[in-house]
Amino acid sequence: MANVEYSKALCSRLLEAANPPALKIRHRIVRYEEGDELRIDLKGVHPAVTGTGALVIDKFLGGGFAGQVYRCRLNELSLSEGSSIDGLESGKLYAVKIIIPPSAFAHWFRNTIYWLAFQGPFSSQVNYGACRSGLILQKLVRRAAKTTFGRETAIKDAYASFWDANLNAYGEITEWIEGRMWHLEADSELKGRTDWKTIDLSQTASPEYIAKRRFMADMVELMHSMGAPEFARQYEWWTMKSQPNSMKRTDLPNCEGPGDGLCAIDFRAGLALLPWLPMSPGDIKLIFDGLFKRKTLVQFDRCDTEKMKAFFAEHAEVFADMQPAIDEFFAQDRAYRRSLPDITHHGLRVLFDRELQKDIRGGLVEGYLAADLIDEAFAEKLNRGGLRFSMFHLLGILPILGKMTRHRWGNTAYRRHVFGILTNTPYRRTALSAYAADKLIAWLRAGRVDERHTEFLAARPWIFLAERLTLGLLPIVLHRVVLRPARIGQRIRDGYRFLKSFITSADFREGWFLNEIALGEQEGMLTEEERTLLEGVVKDPFIVKYLKCLGVHFATVPITQIVSVIGGAIWAGWLLAKGHSWGEALGAFGLTVAVFQVTPISPGSVCRGVFVVYLMIKERNLRDYIIAAPVSFLKYVGYLAFPLQMTTTYPHLARFMASRWATNMVHVIPVFGEKGALFEHWVFDTFFNRPQKFAIWAAPRMRWMLDGWMIFGLALTGLAFYLWPLKLMEMKPMVNITLATIVLFALPRLLFYPLMRRKKHISS
Repeated sequence: MANVEYSKALCSRLLEAANPPALKIRHRIVRYEEGDELRIDLKGVHPAVTGTGALVIDKFLGGGFAGQVYRCRLNELSLSEGSSIDGLESGKLYAVKIIIPPSAFAHWFRNTIYWLAFQGPFSSQVNYGACRSGLILQKLVRRAAKTTFGRETAIKDAYASFWDANLNAYGEITEWIEGRMWHLEADSELKGRTDWKTIDLSQTASPEYIAKRRFMADMVELMHSMGAPEFARQYEWWTMKSQPNSMKRTDLPNCEGPGDGLCAIDFRAGLALLPWLPMSPGDIKLIFDGLFKRKTLVQFDRCDTEKMKAFFAEHAEVFADMQPAIDEFFAQDRAYRRSLPDITHHGLRVLFDRELQKDIRGGLVEGYLAADLIDEAFAEKLNRGGLRFSMFHLLGILPILGKMTRHRWGNTAYRRHVFGILTNTPYRRTALSAYAADKLIAWLRAGRVDERHTEFLAARPWIFLAERLTLGLLPIVLHRVVLRPARIGQRIRDGYRFLKSFITSADFREGWFLNEIALGEQEGMLTEEERTLLEGVVKDPFIVKYLKCLGVHFATVPITQIVSVIGGAIWAGWLLAKGHSWGEALGAFGLTVAVFQVTPISPGSVCRGVFVVYLMIKERNLRDYIIAAPVSFLKYVGYLAFPLQMTTTYPHLARFMASRWATNMVHVIPVFGEKGALFEHWVFDTFFNRPQKFAIWAAPRMRWMLDGWMIFGLALTGLAFYLWPLKLMEMKPMVNITLATIVLFALPRLLFYPLMRRKKHISS
C-alpha cells in the first residue's frame, strides 16, 4: 500500500457517491480509514462469552495475503451479564486483523492458490469454524509457551472473534504489542553466527540476531510437539519472510537482554503451500517433509489432532482450566475441515459420504455469499444440492467468464443491476457514476491522482472510464507524470532547493540530522540513550565534515542519470544521421541508459570518489578517509562510505545510517523485502559488516597487497607487450595500455599509499 497523503473526507464522499439509493448493488469498502468506527458482535476466545463492542480505527498498519491489520481503541464493551474476558477492556488499544487483503491482486492471488489446494473459498475469511479454531489455537499455544519458554508473554494473546458485515470477512481482536523487529548489528566476525545454537551471547556482536533465531527455532519445535507442524511454517527461518512474525517486546519490564521479551505475533497463514509452487528456499524442504514424512500433498494449517490430544494430556496441569477451549477447538477444526472439498485429504469420500457432501455444500455456499456471488434465496437452492449446485461450483474453474456467469445467475440484485444498465439510460448514468467513485477511492489512496483530479473525474464518469482504459493501465508514476508534466519540474526545483540548503546551511544540515535520528528512534533502530548521545555530538567536527560530504553525495546522485541520457541521445542522434531507423536509435538510447544503471562505477560515483580523495589529500588525513575513499567510488554503496568510516568513532551512528540505507533499498522488493525480514539483514551484512571485516583484515596487510597488485599489473602489461609486438602504427594502443597500468596498478602503491601513511598534521 502506497504511503501517500490523501483526504479522508474526500474518501468518505466518494464512498457515499459509490452507493446511491437507486443503485441495485452495493460497492463494498476494501478497508477502513483512521477514525472509522466498527460496531461488532463479538465472541471471546476463552471464555467463549458473547457481547457487543465499538472499535475506533487508530491506525491502518497495512495488509498482506492473510488480511488487513489495524491498531484500534475499544471504546465500548458490553458482555453477557456477569461475564468478562481477561485482558479485554474499554479504553485500551488492540491489534485487529480482518481476514481479507486490502489489495485486489493479493486477494485474487491468495484465493486462487487456496482454491487450487482445497477447491473452496479462503476459509479463515468466510468460515466460522476456521476463524474460531485458528484463534483458539493461538490461545492454546500461548499457554503451551509455559512449557518451552517459561512464560505466556512469548505468544501474543488472543481475545475475541467477530464478523465484519462491511468487508464480508471474519476478524479477530488480539493483544497490541509495543516492540520492534531487531537491531541491525555491526559485527565483523559473522562466522560466529554459524554456531548460533551454542555460542554464548556475550561472545558475539550479533546477540539479537542469534537470540531471535533460537527463539524461532524453539517456536518451530513447540508447534511440532503440539501437533501443529503446518503452523510451524510461520516461524521457519529459511522461508526468509518469517522473521517479522516475532518481535522484541518493549512494553514489559526486564526486556533489556538480547533474548528477553521476544514474542510470536502471527498465527494466520496467508498462502497455501503447493508442491509445485515453493515461494521461498525454505519451502522446498517443507514440501519434501510434507510429502514423505506426513504424506501431505498441500500444506496450510492442518493439525495432527491425536498428537495434540496427547500433548494436552501430557501437560494436563498447564491446561487444567482450558478444557472448554480445547473442546471447542477440536469441534470447530473438524467443522472447518469438512467444509471444503479438499480432495487431497478427503479423497474419494466426497463421492459417497452424504454427510460430508452436505458439510462441503454448506461451506462452499458460505463462501459464495461472502463473495456476493449469490443472495440468500439462491443460497437456499444451492444447499439442496443436485445438478444446480454442481454446475454452479464447476463454473468457478473458468477464470473470468465463470465469475461473470455465477454473478448473474446467483444474485438477483446483480441481474437487475446489469439489466438496468442495458435498458435504462438514467440508471446507466447512476451506475457509471457510482463505479467511477468506487474506483477513484483506490486511485486516490495509491497516489495515482491528486484530490483536484479525483473530484474532476468523479463529476465526469465518462472521462474517468476513458482514462481508466488508457492512462490507468500505466504504472502509477507514469500516470502522474502524464497528467501533470509540470510535476517533474517541481520535483527538480524541490530537489535543487533541498540540495542548496543542505550544502550552504549548517543549521539546515543539523536539523536534517536531528530529524533522521528522531525517526531512527521511532523505527527502533536507535535506543533513547543512543539518540541522546548522537544529539550531543551534532557539532563535533567529524560529524560536521560527514554532513558536508553527505551533501556532495546527494549532489552526485543525478549526475549518472544526466550523463546516461545525454550519452544515449548522442548515440541515437548519430545513428539517425547515418540513416538508421528510429527503432534502432531508440534501442541504442535504451541500452545506453540501462548500461549506466548496472555498471559498478559510474560518472556520479567517480565525482563522489574524486571529491573524497581530494579532501584526503588536502587535509593530509588518512585516518578519517581510509575506508571512505575507496567505497565512495562504488555506485550504489557509495552512500555507505562515511558510515563505514565512522564505525570506530561513532559505532551507533554508523550502524544507524547503514541500517537506514539497507532498509530503504530492500523494501522495494516484494514479499522478501518486508521490514524485519532476513533479506534486510543480508543486505546490511553485505554492504556494511563484510566490508568492515575486510577493512580490518586488510589494514595491516595494505602495503603487501598494493605491492602484489602493482607487480601483477606490471606482469600483465609485460605479457601484453610480448604477445603484441611493438610497431609504429600500434603506438596509440601501447600508450593506452601504459597509462592504464600506471593509473590502475602503480599509482595506488606509489602515490596514495605514501599519502595515507603520513601522520596527521597538527597545527601549532
